[in-house]
Amino acid sequence: MIFNLYKTTAAKVAVIASVCLAMLSACGEDDQHANLCHTHFKTGNYQVAMKHCKVAADNDHGESQYYLGKMFLESGKAEAGHQWIERSAAEGYKKAVFHQTVGALLSKEVDERSAGKAVKKMQTFAEAGDDVAQYWMGNVFLFGYAGQKNSPNEAAYWYQLAVDQGNHRAMNNLAWIKALARDSDLFDPEGAIELAKKVTAKYPKSHGYLDTLAAAYAAQGDFGKAVETQERVLALAEPSQCEHCSEHLLEYYQEHLNLYRQKKSLEEDLVK
Repeated sequence: MIFNLYKTTAAKVAVIASVCLAMLSACGEDDQHANLCHTHFKTGNYQVAMKHCKVAADNDHGESQYYLGKMFLESGKAEAGHQWIERSAAEGYKKAVFHQTVGALLSKEVDERSAGKAVKKMQTFAEAGDDVAQYWMGNVFLFGYAGQKNSPNEAAYWYQLAVDQGNHRAMNNLAWIKALARDSDLFDPEGAIELAKKVTAKYPKSHGYLDTLAAAYAAQGDFGKAVETQERVLALAEPSQCEHCSEHLLEYYQEHLNLYRQKKSLEEDLVK
């Protein structure tokens, strides 16, 4: 704002000054709500965070919109959660854009053009060095997301980039490939065991990660350790220990244990 003091009355100056101060005060309050939103969300105090995030989100603060969306999703209010994350992405907030991209990769309802754009967007994140994006690019090619052709080799390439940055989910999936990719240069039971041990050392009670370790032992021919590890898997997946473990998952784990007891390794097809 530019004005000529010599041509402006004292009254006008006072009015302009009060307007400027009000604008500064409002901006300060917005920043305060955004900061408190961030602080309370990160500490898990969602009740307080919700109040501050809502104020900042209504004023188009992208990060606050994203946190508000996440809290709605976690409380089971999916529609409101997705709406706020969509608004955050429209503001250009990176985590919201990433969230939307993952959703497009996993969705079976997006058209081919949108799926292709999602893959390109995720690849952009991955090529910029984001280890989580590299992990998701590995998933795209391991599981055939977004209409992509399954390619264990392509998946392994992206997982390895994420592994080099210490991403444990990528370690697990790369270990799975190394344990099951028989008749391929990717087959590497020793490497699979090394990776799976790193993951289970950090997450010793993860039945999913231990299942990978058991598969790696079986691939190496160490069926004693495979059986021992798979028995731990089943114990951790019991209803008393795992609220969300389904009967189907327990049957899946039991099938693995039965194979190891017969001194057989897994032979799942990585290219489906």
